[in-house]
Amino acid sequence: MQIIFSSGSYKRTMVRSIVAIVMGVVLVLWPTEVLNYTVKIIGAVFCVAGIVSFLVSLRDQGDGSPRGLISFNGIGSIILGILLWVMADTFTNILMYLLGFILVVAGIGQLVVLTSARRFGQISGMSYLFPVIVLLAGVVIFANPFSAKEGIITFFGAISIFYGITDLINQRRINQMRKEAHESEQQQKMGGGEIEDAEYEEIEN
Repeated sequence: MQIIFSSGSYKRTMVRSIVAIVMGVVLVLWPTEVLNYTVKIIGAVFCVAGIVSFLVSLRDQGDGSPRGLISFNGIGSIILGILLWVMADTFTNILMYLLGFILVVAGIGQLVVLTSARRFGQISGMSYLFPVIVLLAGVVIFANPFSAKEGIITFFGAISIFYGITDLINQRRINQMRKEAHESEQQQKMGGGEIEDAEYEEIEN
């Protein structure tokens, strides 16, 4: 997989990192509230989406639309939403697995980006240490999701803040290296650098 580095991708990465930091702060400050309401909010969203889908299928009867399929999807979403709401504790355990998986993927993603960025210059060993820590944190959560859930949420929030900050640092460095490599490439295309004035002798007629 080839990683494309550009000013646009750099801006998107900055937004992603800031979102990770903000989300981490929320999780650290209010872990219990997040744990109690996240699954139920997801369940409510599924219920609302299912009800809307079901009502749309009833409204479109006779228009040649796949009514049966839409009705089935709507009823399925409603049932899933009710299960998420009623069995919130069970699905919270699944959520713990998801949090661990997210950190594992984030850590691997950072490692891939850093490895791809080596074409611009040398990457310090400390830069590789950051995603390894995120990756190991994800493994810890994924391997032990049934311990104190509030503690896991707080831990995930702290790692999310760490991920966001270190990603900002790494991406700023990579963007700087990209610009330097681009400027060097442009200079080589134009003849290898600055144009120097040549000495000359004035010829008298």
